[in-house]
Amino acid sequence: MKQRLLLAFFALSLFFTGCGSDNGLDGNWIKGSSFEGRIRGGAVSFVIGDDVYVGTGYDGKDALNTFYKYSLQDGWSPIADFGGIARHEAVAFTANGKGYVGTGVDEDGNRLADFWEYTPETNTWAKVANDFIGGARQNAVAFSINNIGYVGTGYGFQEGEDRNNLKDFYKFENGNWTKIAFDGEKSKNATTFVINDKAYVISGDNSLKYVWEYDPSKVSETTNGWTSKKYLDKDNKRQDVQRTNAVSFVISGKGYIVTGKNGGYSREVWEYDPNNDEWVERTSLEDEIASRENAVAFTLNNRGFFTTGLAGSVYLDDTWEFNPTMKETDDDN
Repeated sequence: MKQRLLLAFFALSLFFTGCGSDNGLDGNWIKGSSFEGRIRGGAVSFVIGDDVYVGTGYDGKDALNTFYKYSLQDGWSPIADFGGIARHEAVAFTANGKGYVGTGVDEDGNRLADFWEYTPETNTWAKVANDFIGGARQNAVAFSINNIGYVGTGYGFQEGEDRNNLKDFYKFENGNWTKIAFDGEKSKNATTFVINDKAYVISGDNSLKYVWEYDPSKVSETTNGWTSKKYLDKDNKRQDVQRTNAVSFVISGKGYIVTGKNGGYSREVWEYDPNNDEWVERTSLEDEIASRENAVAFTLNNRGFFTTGLAGSVYLDDTWEFNPTMKETDDDN
């Protein structure tokens, strides 16, 4: 049944979006091992060593608490269920060899502020003593630099008012949360990646106009560590970079933004080089890859992947790897 639904969606997607292949652009998409668990969107992922951990999310009926580990050598395998309330649209990061998952929304629409810590050696979850001090929210972003976690933006409460896009940011260090500055706009459903101990926050609903770079080594009494980089507008023809519910990964010191929506579903793939603050278009999602939102992405051994996600009303479990040095080929298995 799922295969028939996917084939029907692929045909419909191609009817509306047209051919997904590119003429002369660098990069090739290679089909990987499908996600082992229930199909889902709005999941989270975090990487510890050579393994990625993917879990939580929503399957169209239920919020999920199941989690799976993936390695290039061993494929997918289940781990202990997430310790907190089942949720989707949460965030995750890694610090000191442990994974952290928090915020999000449960299946009844209640936004959450708790965080949970995963220890891979014991395959156990433990509640973090201190809840996220930024308040309950969903669709935030998270990253880690030098074993310090950062969480910000999203949709939720601020100053006692609900239904707000947010622009606040916080760091998690030694079990404690501290508010930090953020110069960007209010946003939700943004995406972020880290290159050379600098984080880059881009896109989202109420789209961030700039690429925002955060360098914690520059934080001082006179600067907060944030720098606005490339201005993303129609004048420099980078409007296709802007999108909501996209995902991103890093390969060889460059960031890649894929999937998501910009009016319709986005098939374009863009590469960001922080050394010269420039975006370059790469091979878009190929015809056999369903356009989607609410996927997860990760980097393993300098290889970039995305998996799961939502395409219309269809939830997905396929996994795709991007090789930026290859030309597009017909044999992607």
